[in-house]
Amino acid sequence: MQKKIIALAVAGLMSGAAFAQSNVTISGGIFMGYDSNKTSGTAATAGFGTVSRVTDHSSNLNITGTEDLGGGMKALFQIDTRFGLDQAGGTWAGGNSFVGLSGNWGRLVAGKHDLHYNELAGGIGAMRVRSLQSLLGHGIMSEVNGVAITPRTRSNNVVMYNSPNMSGFAVQVAGSTQAGGTAAGATGEGAQAANGSKGGAWNATLKYANGPINAGYSYWQNNEEGGNGAATMVMTDQRSNRIWGRYAFPMGLSIGVGYDSSKYDSDATAGTNWVKRNAWQLTGQYTMGANQFYLQYAKAGDTSGAGVLDSGSGAKAWLLGYDYALSKRTNIGLSYTTVKNDAANGTYDFFATPVGTPAGAKSAQWHLGMSHSF
Repeated sequence: MQKKIIALAVAGLMSGAAFAQSNVTISGGIFMGYDSNKTSGTAATAGFGTVSRVTDHSSNLNITGTEDLGGGMKALFQIDTRFGLDQAGGTWAGGNSFVGLSGNWGRLVAGKHDLHYNELAGGIGAMRVRSLQSLLGHGIMSEVNGVAITPRTRSNNVVMYNSPNMSGFAVQVAGSTQAGGTAAGATGEGAQAANGSKGGAWNATLKYANGPINAGYSYWQNNEEGGNGAATMVMTDQRSNRIWGRYAFPMGLSIGVGYDSSKYDSDATAGTNWVKRNAWQLTGQYTMGANQFYLQYAKAGDTSGAGVLDSGSGAKAWLLGYDYALSKRTNIGLSYTTVKNDAANGTYDFFATPVGTPAGAKSAQWHLGMSHSF
């Protein structure tokens, strides 16, 4: 028995020595809520009732680590797993997960990562107690009348460079061999029509954060392998520009504005039938002690482009929210979010687990939630 104890002690010492050169950290956040959803406003929704559900809003577990390589260089990794407490589901490394190197020159990583679509929520504000449906920057601002711009989740097969901070300025440049699918496309390299090597996406972002000012610009471009008419396409050919700015006043008030101009190619022949829309968003946030109040508004204009129904193809969205910090890591909150489509042809919906909106319909959600970080 004594020999077993000694052996375990030696093994523990050896393990400590092996990990002495690496720093591994476990962290994450839990976002749970009770949601009440309702779709109304058209003949098609006349019989729809209110849907209530307990929902996990993208809880995550992060395992991160670094190793000092000497000369100011480090190896780093992150495994970001999204799990669902409501249904015990989830995907290992389904979030921002990567491996790479960093130094005085910046950071270079490869893996899976958020690109472009999430910049507005990060730049102009989001609630501490989040409902995914309340993220207007991910929803109405990141689609063109029902067509998602970027996968609206982590992009796959990414190589990304982040510059060091330069007096508040930072640059991010990323490329993906297939942002919405596997590295070889939906059915394998060359399995689709045309040249299989032409598929891919890239994103460039310039950000400024210094004192009360947070601002930035992001450009997204996706070229779908095999053309937009291929039956196995993952996304469409896409181009998107977005710009944002936020100012924090000394009295606890922050005001932000965002603008997005996006288009996608709706035709099988690349570059022949672009559908475009412009959208903008205003945000206000007021902090008073442990209390935070939120008001956001977003509007998507009518689409333009050959072969589409332009008139009445826009939408408006509102968010009214409040949350309270029970501690530095735990918050509770209440929010109301609504998306109202233009009567004729608007088909916008919530981001994530949409409730379904026929043309011209209105979707609304009450959310009572709790968040805890660790």
